[in-house]
Amino acid sequence: MSGLANWVMKKRLNAIIGVMVFNLIPMMFWLAAAILGLVMLRKGVKEGIPVFAWGCLPALVLWVIQGDATALMVLIDVALLSYLLRVTMSWSWVLLIGSFLAVISSLLQPLLMTDILNLAVTLVQSVLTSEGVEAPEKSVIFNQAVVAISIFQVVFAIASLFLARKWQSGLYNPGGLRAEFHRLRLPVAFSLILGVMVLIGESLGGSFAILSQAAVPALVLPGLALIHGILAKKRIGNVGLIAFYLVGFFVLNVYFMNILVALCVIDSFVNIRERIQDKASNSSDS
Repeated sequence: MSGLANWVMKKRLNAIIGVMVFNLIPMMFWLAAAILGLVMLRKGVKEGIPVFAWGCLPALVLWVIQGDATALMVLIDVALLSYLLRVTMSWSWVLLIGSFLAVISSLLQPLLMTDILNLAVTLVQSVLTSEGVEAPEKSVIFNQAVVAISIFQVVFAIASLFLARKWQSGLYNPGGLRAEFHRLRLPVAFSLILGVMVLIGESLGGSFAILSQAAVPALVLPGLALIHGILAKKRIGNVGLIAFYLVGFFVLNVYFMNILVALCVIDSFVNIRERIQDKASNSSDS
């Protein structure tokens, strides 16, 4: 991967070729988006626009032929979020705006991907019927598919941006992404906005459900960053991380995300990492 990043950054043509090729390969759109993100982060909008424009061509072709606008939407999201990250140097802003992009995307999906969504509805209904389960109404399944695809696209966009930042860090600032992730903490205002989105989505349901679904990933990631930051501060290392994820997925199970969301909100108010002394400080004091 680092070799690909190094090749892409040598000249604009390499980046254009990379974005176009990976957008044409099935399920590799995330790598094309990461290449665009790297160019935008390192060289700015002026250099990124030509790469974005050429990358949109195969994405548009796939949309017209297959009716799937995922590659196009992820590319657009990464272009916007990478510019935002370059300007603000804040992952908190990326997560907040990413949540809004998911909500906006849910309004566009019925127009952009009608055939794909209808196909998904038909498949779900046929599977449930074959298993003897009463299928929900078509509109309900359709709305759930819209929400799922919208969240999927933005999550992949943020993941691609993380990969782009990792490449940038590896090439120009070793360890930079790790330090950024360990410091990731939502401001109180952002936590309140996302919390309100969750409350509205869970309370009203229906078409408002996208609000809570879009906000949850933006609350979960800072919760993970908090745990990573604390373990790094205590010099616990990979063994602690492995134990944390094993307990989270296999013991806490369905409550894992709820706990991470709660930690994220609490950390916004009290800044838990600042209240914890690192291991080096403890040993020097003794």
